[in-house]
Amino acid sequence: MDKLNFSKQLIKGRVAEMIFEQMLRDAGGFTVLGFGYEKIIPELARRQTSIEAERTMEIIRRAPDFAVIKHATNKVYLVEVKYMYNMTTAKVLSAAEKMINSWDPSYLFIVTPTGFYFESVRSIVDKEGQIESFGYDAVARDLQDEYINLLNTFIK
Repeated sequence: MDKLNFSKQLIKGRVAEMIFEQMLRDAGGFTVLGFGYEKIIPELARRQTSIEAERTMEIIRRAPDFAVIKHATNKVYLVEVKYMYNMTTAKVLSAAEKMINSWDPSYLFIVTPTGFYFESVRSIVDKEGQIESFGYDAVARDLQDEYINLLNTFIK
């Protein structure tokens, strides 16, 4: 992958994360906290001095992007957000398998140009890469549609 293509994929991933974060905030009923390694690794990298720290760093590199608190239940979800233009069971399974080894329980939220998908990584692995559509009970259909339209203005 050349540098420009890598940058393009990185930007799409960041847009997907922002779509997820803003959509849940707009829906109400959630607290969305940045959780991913980008937020904490610079300081840890400066202090890394031992083999034990290197193993710890690998776990942190795989940290989900967000911790989401659902107000109605006080349940906390650790959520990894991925953008997939062409979602396949193989891609979904690969993402879930990477997460399950370090962060279980955790959840995968997939952003596509046509809709959102959400499920626990354990369930995705058990179902060999199948993932459920993101339900309308958490975020209303019209709000999801608005955010799909917003996504598609940035990602083509």
